[in-house]
Amino acid sequence: MFKTIISIKNALLAGYVFFSIPATAETSVLSANQSINDAQPFSVSNVLQMMAGLAFVILLILLLGWVYRRFGTPKTIANGDFRIVAGLSMGQRERLVMLEVGGCQILLGIGPGRVEKIHVFEEPVIQSSQAGKNDSFAARLSSVIGQRGQS
Repeated sequence: MFKTIISIKNALLAGYVFFSIPATAETSVLSANQSINDAQPFSVSNVLQMMAGLAFVILLILLLGWVYRRFGTPKTIANGDFRIVAGLSMGQRERLVMLEVGGCQILLGIGPGRVEKIHVFEEPVIQSSQAGKNDSFAARLSSVIGQRGQS
């Protein structure tokens, strides 16, 4: 136990020395550079430095957007036994959800703070091919646009 206390003490002392030396070295450099930058805040070098930083941030955002589109959201590991087949909003906070578990489907009522089983269907009432037909945003958007064009 005494050895662990000594090793923790040595680690803390090493950390203090490691982090305090660069801080004291930077204060003298900052004070010398700070007087130059404060005298001319809109000098060419300061503006170029700001523009380079802005360009770097914009390129980083674009790169992260490309990576997100390329690889998508991380997939969770699921065995596929549970699937939401259909859902229907019954109000602002209430929903009906058809959940498929194995070979049977369960109708659930979901409200604020509670989930209730309404009915269990032993044979599938809603086929998986019917449920996945209008799940995409593009399909829903085109159907809404088509309905507005007809009215």
